[in-house]
Amino acid sequence: MISNKYINKVFLISLWLTTGLFNIQVHSQDLEPRSLSSMPIGGNIAIISYSHSKGNIMVDSSLPIDDLNAKLNNMVFAYVKSFKLFNKLTKLSMVIPYSLGKYDAILEGEDKEVDRNGFADPIIKISMILIGGKPLKPQDYFTQEPEKFKLGVSFKTKAPIGTYDPNYLLNVGTNRWSFQTRLSASYTIKKKIVFEGHFNYWLFTKNNNYYGGNTTLQNPLIGIQLHAAYIFKPGIWLALSTGKTFGGKLNVNGIEKDISQKNSRIGAAFSYKLGKHSGLKLAYTNGFSTRVGADFNTLALAYTYIWFDKQNKK
Repeated sequence: MISNKYINKVFLISLWLTTGLFNIQVHSQDLEPRSLSSMPIGGNIAIISYSHSKGNIMVDSSLPIDDLNAKLNNMVFAYVKSFKLFNKLTKLSMVIPYSLGKYDAILEGEDKEVDRNGFADPIIKISMILIGGKPLKPQDYFTQEPEKFKLGVSFKTKAPIGTYDPNYLLNVGTNRWSFQTRLSASYTIKKKIVFEGHFNYWLFTKNNNYYGGNTTLQNPLIGIQLHAAYIFKPGIWLALSTGKTFGGKLNVNGIEKDISQKNSRIGAAFSYKLGKHSGLKLAYTNGFSTRVGADFNTLALAYTYIWFDKQNKK
């Protein structure tokens, strides 16, 4: 049992984990190179991916917690549809994540372990290329020269229907709505080298049923990503990435707490075209600077399959 003088801090760390850690590992703060890649309208993409994350969770040194480690195994099922909206190339994405998490630590001299498994909050995202990507059918798309400069915007929503139990300090779901706005830009040099940057802004609603009958609210979270990719040939590319996240202080019952997310990440991704319709993507990310939170290494493998609507093949 934790001493009373530590209860408040342990509560806050657990709250940070619930509102932030699962978000980081299930797509909200993933490094995403080539997100402005164009595709023909009428395209459909099915994606299945697996990722493994492990590492330390850095907490306040005054807590009676040592060697707090976590291992996460995530499966993600996704579907992407491309179409024309307002004469712009638009993509609609739907993502269903499932997480298996194991946490262990030494708590006041005793080994403790807890598992948390279940569906995380599903994601719906709509993205649009405002400049540089024309909405073309396949027969026209593959004969066009690619645009050098692209500017795009996206809106993402996470619905609070993931696995959640207010009797637990740690949960896979967050029991709140999350909304992200992203502004992205890219520039291609000689059809081979692509530089890309993203600015993300997250907003959150309240969780009115947190552990112990508490109400929690997370302040806006800001993220910046930079990517550089080299395209060997269509469908085969290598990217290096870096990203920084900050903000997101927590409010408990209307009182702001001095715990915010602040971390920096680097990563690499390699995409390989297997055939006319399928491909593999291997990605690795590493947290190289963490003040409070997860200092994780993540390895992910994704399989994609693409096909086009019949009317767009003509």
